[in-house]
Amino acid sequence: MAIAKMKKMTLLAEQSNKDPLLKAVQEMQSLEIIPLSDSNEDELYEQFSFEDTNNQTSKFDSKLKDIQHAIDYLNDYIEGPGLVEKLKTQRERMSLADLEERIESKNIDQLLETVLEKEKEMIRLSDKRKVLREDEAFLRKWSTLEFNPNTIGEIHLMTVQLGTIHSEDAYEFKQELKNVGSAYYEEIYSRKDDSAYLIIGDKEQQKEIEQVLQNFQFNPIEYLFNDLPQVELEKNLKVQDDIIHQKQFLTSEIAGFKEAMKELELAEEYYYNYSQRESAKQLLMNSESLFLLYGWLEEERIPQLIDSIDKVVGKENVAVLDEDVELNEYKKVPIVLKNNAVVTPFETVTEMYSLPKYDEIDPTPLMMPFYMIFFGMMSADLGYGLLLFAATLFALKGVNIEGSMRKNLKFFHVLSYSVMAFGVLFGSFFGRELPFVILSVQEDVIPILIISVALGFVQMFTGLITMGIVKGKQGQKAAAYIDGYSWAMILLGVLLWVLGSMVLDNSLLSTIGIIVAVLNVVGILFVSTLASKKKGLGFALGAYNIYGITGYVGDIVSYTRLMALAVSSASIALAFNMIVGFLPTAAKFSVGIVLIVALHSLNIFLTFLSAYVHTARLQYVEFFGKFYEGGGKKLNPLRTLEKYIFIDNKN
Repeated sequence: MAIAKMKKMTLLAEQSNKDPLLKAVQEMQSLEIIPLSDSNEDELYEQFSFEDTNNQTSKFDSKLKDIQHAIDYLNDYIEGPGLVEKLKTQRERMSLADLEERIESKNIDQLLETVLEKEKEMIRLSDKRKVLREDEAFLRKWSTLEFNPNTIGEIHLMTVQLGTIHSEDAYEFKQELKNVGSAYYEEIYSRKDDSAYLIIGDKEQQKEIEQVLQNFQFNPIEYLFNDLPQVELEKNLKVQDDIIHQKQFLTSEIAGFKEAMKELELAEEYYYNYSQRESAKQLLMNSESLFLLYGWLEEERIPQLIDSIDKVVGKENVAVLDEDVELNEYKKVPIVLKNNAVVTPFETVTEMYSLPKYDEIDPTPLMMPFYMIFFGMMSADLGYGLLLFAATLFALKGVNIEGSMRKNLKFFHVLSYSVMAFGVLFGSFFGRELPFVILSVQEDVIPILIISVALGFVQMFTGLITMGIVKGKQGQKAAAYIDGYSWAMILLGVLLWVLGSMVLDNSLLSTIGIIVAVLNVVGILFVSTLASKKKGLGFALGAYNIYGITGYVGDIVSYTRLMALAVSSASIALAFNMIVGFLPTAAKFSVGIVLIVALHSLNIFLTFLSAYVHTARLQYVEFFGKFYEGGGKKLNPLRTLEKYIFIDNKN
């Protein structure tokens, strides 16, 4: 249960074996390829150079974008599986070779062209209908006209105008027209924005009529059709109806592309994997006949790498060298955490903070028991724990959930045991007291507070001892004592003094505690002075370090939140039960059932959220702050996409 031991791997092979070798490495998904350091002055490397594969990579990336666009487009028309079906369906598994054989036997370009043609046709029909709908809106306004507006220009004996004005000016417009002698007007339609009028007058009054029209910004009709508006409207609606049927047929046709969709999804996997390998080639060093691959790999996976190489090109055709990590490379080494099945889900908590550096320790195994205890203590309800247990167990066993989501489910499933255990300890079941109560959150607040502080003391003590161990392994003997062991002993001394003078009334125990604490305070001053080149400065730093005891007092107080949240969660649940208990008997078994379910659901959500956040806070600040720095980077191996399928290593 620690950080996986890493090795620097160097693979030397002929150029003809580059592609199958990269394919084998990608299928393993555990080797991170890195470029050789530019500072390497070995004469051997002077014969090698880097390969530029940008053009090839760009081609694959372009094809990948076309495929992703086609998939996104088809997703709008093809009905996917329901949520339940999707969760129950397991992804197909195949080897990289099987995937490539399947895609290379298909005409993906033709499939993309077919989808593109359907998309273009759908766009063409949609655009055409959009224009028709605009024409329809226009024609509906003028549909009451019983003549073709284009014939107005053929009238010479009278002045005839047909057009629109702003509706807000309609009243004044009509009044002005009435003042123009024999002018006649007819309102064709009136809408919120505009109103349309037909104006007829004598030729002698044309200038007066035109002046009125100009004053009210009269817009003459622009009629682009041949027949009467009503006739054109009927034609328009018929064409729209035809387009609707064409789109429906096209939609059903596209919806039948389910098999094509599967092929495109596999093609996305294929081209992504190919693109990654082409990008990886830029990290290799090449000569005319050979190439060098350099990277990081877990030591325990070296036999798997050699076995994969042997199956694809023969291990006799590849020189495989592994080197131990040097001290000056620790900051560059990618990190892989290795823990057992119970601890592994808690790696998500560590990763949220930061991965450890290669010369640190993995804090997950140390943090896990504390996280479980704190989360369970803050939640502390047998009913809530049983619900969490049942929900996570069902999701893990009955539903096909993968990746980080499954890891999180395992995380909360493990925590459910702690919630149930503390629920039994505190005698709480959905806010009701169990027949047996070891500690009551209502009556035993002080004992629970003492337990909270004691747990905090144990965690801080563990963190300080761990700090001493880590610093010692790093060769910092003075820092191991000053920052770790000494403070652990000071806290132990304070504990012995408290037990001897306030709890057990044992003067000997109290005296031993004082001696242990004082000796280590003096020890901090002495070692700080001795370890510093400037003795005065060293003594001052030691004194300042001792002043940090105020911070430890604050840290201890932080753990009282364990008691506070345990009491608040139980009190809220109890209050909800009392609210429903006040209802009349008939209401209890109708509205009361709905109400109690809703209220407890809210409390469960808030309880688990608070427990999750505050427990993480205690780990990150009070615990990790004592010994853990972090800052490591995650291993980034050459991997496959695995968006729609899983790749099995069958090399």
